[in-house]
Amino acid sequence: MSKKISNSRLLLVFIALLGLYAISRYIEARRSANTFHTTLVKGIDSSKVASVYIYTRENKDKPIHLFVHNGKWMAEQSGITSLAEERSAEYVIDQLQQITPDRLASNAPGQWQHFLVTDTSGTRIVMLGREKDTMLDVIVGKFGFMPQQRQGISYVRINGQKEVYGVPGFLAMNISKDFDSWRNRKIVFPEYLTYSSLSYSCPGDSSFTVKKDSAGAWRFADGAKTDSLATAKALATLCRQNYGSFVNRFDTAAAQPLFTLKVTAVPNGTVILKAYPASDTVNRYVITSSINPGSYFSGAKDNLFKNLFLGRRAFLYHKEDEKPKAGALHTKAVK
Repeated sequence: MSKKISNSRLLLVFIALLGLYAISRYIEARRSANTFHTTLVKGIDSSKVASVYIYTRENKDKPIHLFVHNGKWMAEQSGITSLAEERSAEYVIDQLQQITPDRLASNAPGQWQHFLVTDTSGTRIVMLGREKDTMLDVIVGKFGFMPQQRQGISYVRINGQKEVYGVPGFLAMNISKDFDSWRNRKIVFPEYLTYSSLSYSCPGDSSFTVKKDSAGAWRFADGAKTDSLATAKALATLCRQNYGSFVNRFDTAAAQPLFTLKVTAVPNGTVILKAYPASDTVNRYVITSSINPGSYFSGAKDNLFKNLFLGRRAFLYHKEDEKPKAGALHTKAVK
């Protein structure tokens, strides 16, 4: 009798242990399957994102900080603040929202270094809400390319979790950029057909103004005509100068601009460009723009000063600028 009772008790204990094991496995499976999706895809409301910190592997102690100020995204690092590149912050948020795991690469911490998702080897992205609440904390690591699928793959790990996921796309490449890549380089309005006047203030008697008349022709302020082809070339050169090299920590209060350019466009309004003398020969001038306050650009690099502050001559016809006719050089040589 006692033997039957003992066997029954053992059976009950076995069943109970089996049930506990099944429950624990179910909970672990649910946690492993759902955490990535819930945290990364469903948990982000882009309208509530207030700032993003990017800790690149090269500058862990100097994060790139993207944040909203007066309705505009700004970029900051080491005390240098400027407008963020248009849609750069929105692009990062959008990329993170759309991440879906392609496969579980590993759930072993010993493999983190291989996928570059450790605290020191990966690029960490921390996304904060308006109340400074953490909306996302993810480490983006190694990038690879899958030839058969013809697509890139980035490896990511939620900070605080052990799973490493491979996700399709170029996230790892897109967020591993230096600070200047996140900054707005805009200086002038990009479409010269909207321009209605240019007013140059230069040293001596070299100041001048050109305006578009009611017929669409460009003239100097005294009524003299400009050359249409030369003017089109000058305006096309001017409007393309939105790729300058940054100069940091320049004090405009300690200097006076030598050159000023006012570009009026319809319907954009007026942008004011100023050229300050630089104390070095590398930059020669420091350029500022009213549509990009707080940013300073090198006048020498990429010929920015030369391409912005065009002289009166740039709007006139010059015979020596004409290309020789086909055969002209050959005819001269024969003579």
